[in-house]
Amino acid sequence: MSVYHRPVMISECLELLALRPGKIYVDATLGGGGHALAMLEHEPQIKLYAFDRDIDAIKEAEATLQDHHAVLIQANFKDLRTQLAYHKVSGIDGILFDLGVSSHQLDETERGFSFDRDAELDMRMDRESEMTARKIVNEYSVDELKKIFREYGEEQAAGRIARAIERSREKQPIKSTLELAGVIESVVGVGSKESLKTKVRVFQALRICVNDELAALSSALNDAINLLNPEGRIVVMSYHSLEDRIVKNMFKLAEQDCICPPVIIQCVCSHKSTLKVLTRRPRSATDEEIQTNVRSRSAKLRAAEKKRGKR
Repeated sequence: MSVYHRPVMISECLELLALRPGKIYVDATLGGGGHALAMLEHEPQIKLYAFDRDIDAIKEAEATLQDHHAVLIQANFKDLRTQLAYHKVSGIDGILFDLGVSSHQLDETERGFSFDRDAELDMRMDRESEMTARKIVNEYSVDELKKIFREYGEEQAAGRIARAIERSREKQPIKSTLELAGVIESVVGVGSKESLKTKVRVFQALRICVNDELAALSSALNDAINLLNPEGRIVVMSYHSLEDRIVKNMFKLAEQDCICPPVIIQCVCSHKSTLKVLTRRPRSATDEEIQTNVRSRSAKLRAAEKKRGKR
């Protein structure tokens, strides 16, 4: 199994995907290829298309999957429909999303995802992107920073941290992860559990903003649901409450027949149910898995199935 990114809840993902030979599947978040490898080993007769925006992940996965056949596509999963169309794929029988940042990206110091390792403020999953955390921290207004920290990080001290950043960058640009961590600590203190949580939330918020993760997720989920063939399954693993909320709400909406407001007596929306939700409550990693892979502790796994006769 790839050490580039340790895949989470493999057995649960395979159970919910219910792979069938000869069918078409998508791994929307390839990483080092751990989940893709598990899928191909579990059912070698599937056709697998795998996406990742990070060229390093694609290269690692090529080695991981060298004894298996899969089509690897370097692209953001928000371009799922377009990229599959290039490969003449108009319908799929299952898709897996393993959201967030990979273990490798967190561990690779130069990527700038971690607040406890000195590196440039980068945080790009796609190294060809022009947007970086450094650009946001040094060029966005206080109100914009406050909104990012509050909406994407759910950080209560968002305003104070944004103002502290403004004061610091007036003296000189904030260039590194440790410099930004120091600014955050000037507001919430050093060494406490709350200080640690605040740094996690702020860095997480910046990463989500740099990579436009929530907008991309909504677009990709919508396309994935539309692409699913009858009885096809969508399985999504998230690590952030905002991501999980998007998944939960989109599944709920797709399961409903009518979405008219309660005050409307007769339905006028013409919305039809297309999904059956398989996980009323999200599944979590086992205690045993959490002990061996601490990053699995925040994982929430949801799944749904396309109804028969729907396309």
